[in-house]
Amino acid sequence: MQKKWLGIVLSVAAAYPCVSQALTFDVRGGYREGSHSYESRYKVSQGWKTGWWASIETDNKNNKNNGRGSNETDKSDGAHSFGDSKTDYNEIESNYTIPLSDKWSFQPGGIYHWSSSGTQIRPYLRLNYKITQDLNTSIRYRYDYNTYETSNGEGESHRDSVNRLDVYLGYKVNPQWSVLWQGTVYKHVNDNYKYKNDKSWAIENAFTLRYKWNSWFSPYVEYDYLDKQGFYEGENCIAESRYRIGMTFTL
Repeated sequence: MQKKWLGIVLSVAAAYPCVSQALTFDVRGGYREGSHSYESRYKVSQGWKTGWWASIETDNKNNKNNGRGSNETDKSDGAHSFGDSKTDYNEIESNYTIPLSDKWSFQPGGIYHWSSSGTQIRPYLRLNYKITQDLNTSIRYRYDYNTYETSNGEGESHRDSVNRLDVYLGYKVNPQWSVLWQGTVYKHVNDNYKYKNDKSWAIENAFTLRYKWNSWFSPYVEYDYLDKQGFYEGENCIAESRYRIGMTFTL
């Protein structure tokens, strides 16, 4: 399935060489310290001079929750098992950049996300501002709409949709090095749904350091603090840190 989707994206992008800007392949691995679990992600993305951008990705989890389930309100996406590895989800994303001025741009978009649990549709609106040539910031509102129902803590069935707000701040240190901070807050529409921190809302902070080795290869490292959302050996509310290492190839 992973090879099939990647092959489709590569074929479509190759069919439009005159209008494409950059086709990238990103591979990333990560470890969650609180939950003692590993992850891997494979992503292909493509930008066009018309302002359109699109991507497709697949994410795997290894030893998730130490092979044990959580409570009913766990929103993790378990899926097809391959020994100790599980395909957690797949998703397709697309957006369109509308320049408003030399510094401002507006970016509507959306994500189609699916797993064994069901399908989510995630429309979003993003506003970008270039503070200086090397410093930029953005804010994005996203609504994650579940097409399926799950049971909340009181045994009621709802779609469990989520409101999400992201803030970005990126700085280009020099032609090789760049840093990015992403702050996120998200909340269940229905307060009877809880995250692993036993709250209906949670926050995340992600810090990424990237090095541009040359025109086609760019490795990076990332550290995320995910609130007290760790789950291990049946215990919730564990302080969760995530460490990631990735590589981006521009084809």
